[in-house]
Amino acid sequence: MTAPPSISINDHEKIAEELKLKDFAIASSIYAIGIANLNGTITYVNDAAMRMWGTVDPKEMIGENLLDFARSKEDADSILAAVINSGKWEGEVAGFRKDGTSIIALLSANLVYNNKNEPVCVMTSLIDITDRKKTEEDLRLKDFAIASSVYAIGIADLDAKITYVNKAAIELWGAQNESELIGKNALEIAVSESQAREVLCAIIENGKWEGEIIGRRKDGRPITTILSANLVYDDDNVPVCIMASLLDISDRKKMEQELRIKDFAVSSSINAMVIGDLAGNITYVNDAFLYLWGDDNKNDLIGKPATSFARDQALAATVLSGIIEKGKWSGEIEGVRKDGRILTVQLSANLVTNGQGEPICLLASFVDITDRKTAEIKLAKANHELEDRVAERTQDLVAANEQLVAEIEERKEVESSLRIKEEELKIKTENLQETNTALKILLRQREEDRKEMEEKVLANVKGLVIPYLEKLKSICGNKTQATYINIMETNLHEIISPYLKKLSAHYNNFTPLQIQVADLVKAGKSTKEISEVLNISDRAVEFHRNNIRAKLGIKNRKVNLQTYLLSLA
Repeated sequence: MTAPPSISINDHEKIAEELKLKDFAIASSIYAIGIANLNGTITYVNDAAMRMWGTVDPKEMIGENLLDFARSKEDADSILAAVINSGKWEGEVAGFRKDGTSIIALLSANLVYNNKNEPVCVMTSLIDITDRKKTEEDLRLKDFAIASSVYAIGIADLDAKITYVNKAAIELWGAQNESELIGKNALEIAVSESQAREVLCAIIENGKWEGEIIGRRKDGRPITTILSANLVYDDDNVPVCIMASLLDISDRKKMEQELRIKDFAVSSSINAMVIGDLAGNITYVNDAFLYLWGDDNKNDLIGKPATSFARDQALAATVLSGIIEKGKWSGEIEGVRKDGRILTVQLSANLVTNGQGEPICLLASFVDITDRKTAEIKLAKANHELEDRVAERTQDLVAANEQLVAEIEERKEVESSLRIKEEELKIKTENLQETNTALKILLRQREEDRKEMEEKVLANVKGLVIPYLEKLKSICGNKTQATYINIMETNLHEIISPYLKKLSAHYNNFTPLQIQVADLVKAGKSTKEISEVLNISDRAVEFHRNNIRAKLGIKNRKVNLQTYLLSLA
């Protein structure tokens, strides 16, 4: 049997010193360290573990089971089983402190083995991450709040290069996703880059800026926003980025503009206009109303009951009730000016409601119709006087009418005689028109016959006479005969010169030889007879016959050329 190796006193002292140092390191560690047996019963805790649990007495923890400190016993059982099976486990666990408050820790648990590699205990190390988890949760909530904010929120670096935008900012700019904005310089989005640079300088210098600024959407449309921008600092108070919040006020600015226009329209209207509360007290009057009632100070009228200007107070109260009940009233009413004069106005009053249909005020418009009413009274008086004069004149007219009746009878007889003569004249006129029409037709026919005769003379001379004269000139050897032929040709040209521009449409594209051939075909001559007369070959005659058919549009058609030429004549 081999004796165990001897250990010197120095070795014992060295081991004891190392154990003492390790025990001190564990006891003074900032991490919570605990040791438990393989069943989970705690056998040791350091000061950090006691502080984490909320005690100063280790006896309150030693002997307790680790599983009892967990929020979920099932999770703790599975963690202990994992440590026993795998030798270690690491992750987040949730538990309770001594006072019952929740705690979240990052746990690292390991099996401790003896020299024989047998597990003897479990050693755990815990880091309290409760505050970190709470901070992470707060950050998630804040991130969600920013992402889901109805305000457009963006973050940019100190050079205004965009690094983050929320959904509202994406929608505000009209983009599809954040990638269209990330990396873009915020100055490029502003309508005025110089103004944007001034704002950026103000943010860098003062740490914040707030006001209206006009930007441009992705599609180029302008947008007015309220911008609130702030520098964001790190723990060392060094600025790291710019956070901006934008609210689209384009519609509000448009509404303000419309309200200014409407306010100007009301204030400058030629109609007297009044706004009052639901009790009928005046809150606003325009210049036309001041002029109408003979005043020059709006403050003298503001707060007064609108009914106080009416001549008939009872009627004014009834009108006011009618406006409140039915929403509107229109009609004539008499008022009293500041100087006491009575005037008549056309009143149109309405109950003004908000978007929910709730009444908010009264709006009344007045038109001075005093002069018109005076004119109407005068007109009525004039009409009455006119009626009396008409009655007097009626009697005179009755007598005059009787006389006119007699004259009318005489005129009827004259008119009857005139109608008879007129009818006779009408018949003569119609006959004359028919005669003129017939003459016009005869003249038109004569003109057409004349044109046709000219065309025939021209075609016959050029096609049937001149070619033969040319032949005679070519075969004539007698100088006297040649002279006569030239004289005949000259005289023929003199005769047909007025008709040269009126050549028949059917032959004006024929050559002289084709006209001769066509005339002989029309006369019933055969190809052989035509060749003898014109002193050309039979093939030449056939060639000219084919060209004539082509120009007449009857080539390759079963149409007799002689018959077709006769039909044209």
